[in-house]
Amino acid sequence: MKGYKITNCAQDKRIGIVGNSLKEIFSKGCQKLKLDHLNVTMMTLDGTVIDDEDYFQQLPAQTLLIFRLNGETFETGADLIYNVLAAVNNNTLKTSIKIKSFMDENIKEKIRILSSVLDADDDNDKKKEMSSLRLRDPDWFQGLDTRARTKEEFMFKRCQERIRSYMYKTKTDVIKSDFYIKHSKCRKYLDEVFKQFSELLTKNKHHGYYFDRSNTNGLCDEIGTFKCEGAWNQSICTYERGTGHKINPYQNRESRIIFSTWNLDHWVERSRTVIPALFEASKMASEAHRSINMNYFYELLFTTVNLKLVHIVCHDKGQHNSAKCDPNLYLQYKKVMF
Repeated sequence: MKGYKITNCAQDKRIGIVGNSLKEIFSKGCQKLKLDHLNVTMMTLDGTVIDDEDYFQQLPAQTLLIFRLNGETFETGADLIYNVLAAVNNNTLKTSIKIKSFMDENIKEKIRILSSVLDADDDNDKKKEMSSLRLRDPDWFQGLDTRARTKEEFMFKRCQERIRSYMYKTKTDVIKSDFYIKHSKCRKYLDEVFKQFSELLTKNKHHGYYFDRSNTNGLCDEIGTFKCEGAWNQSICTYERGTGHKINPYQNRESRIIFSTWNLDHWVERSRTVIPALFEASKMASEAHRSINMNYFYELLFTTVNLKLVHIVCHDKGQHNSAKCDPNLYLQYKKVMF
């Protein structure tokens, strides 16, 4: 039996509860918060919907669970950062014309300027960024609900959470779709590919090493500096004439928080492109009695074959029109029968 913390969308109260299953925690949570269970969605802080028992069981003890009523809006941690910055309206700050001008700029520009300030050389921070142990740099871990003993362990787990969220968001979007519900033959092929996804993700430890500076396959250098890879349709980050955005979340607590606003962006879009391609692949597979090319879709969803690490300024949320899946790679040659 594990303990969890629960709260509502307003996050004006936090309650501790214990339970063994998703159903038990959901039921207890609705009772404690006095919410109608028929109109509630349970989520993690990053907005991931928790409606899968396997995913729920992987959440660590004391995870904060959000109970959102249908129709309510919920702000993720990154949203809160944006809104706090956007809402600053202090009269003392406004007495300075330059500061007023800064506060009137768009929020992405504010993040950019704040990041550049954090990049400034500081001897104390330089020493701390090389420290890994929690005991050596306790300030870095301030406010974190984690048992991680090192920065690398914490960053590894944060990356795992992002990759897990792609898995469960994709699975949720698929099984709730009209296509999945209506096409029983295709459903079997989709169920099989998600089973294979789960097995390979477990084998690869959910690619947590992307954020781990001690791993040679990480996306940062040996001291933990990450560089923006540019917008989805660019080969490099063009910020500061090609110098590019960069950040070292290992350096200090502020940089760690700002790094949470960086995105692992799907070049070929997950929801608009990859999921429809999975549907098409399942239809093709059922007609040809061949298996879906799991490795192709796995790389698109969970690996740096299709994921780019980007600064918030370079994260283009518009449609990636020219980034398409290749139908020639949808199927394997292996014959299967369901």
